[in-house]
Amino acid sequence: MKTKTWILIFATLALICSILNLLLFYGGEENNTALVYSDGTLVERIDLTQDADYRIDFGKEWNILSVKNGKISVSSASCATQDCVRHGQSNHGAPIVCLPNRLVIEFEDTQLDAFLK
Repeated sequence: MKTKTWILIFATLALICSILNLLLFYGGEENNTALVYSDGTLVERIDLTQDADYRIDFGKEWNILSVKNGKISVSSASCATQDCVRHGQSNHGAPIVCLPNRLVIEFEDTQLDAFLK
């Protein structure tokens, strides 16, 4: 291929990456909904604008979720490792996971959903 073609391809890719970066990381509002899955099944949709506590049971195991100031955290859990409790508060990014209790808290990506529509 000619040099001009390669330059055009790389410039186009750089432009697309820059636009996606701006849309996904700097555009729109913060996520305000957390999706709580227990053993792969959606069990709770939590509005992060309302401060509250939620108890999620899985058999004999349980997790207490706390929403405060637009962020969610696992405040206590029946699992032995307590990794989910040490994760801290979050309202975006990587999910909060409690493997022993099969609990996953993900954040609804309203920015990406709006971009894909």
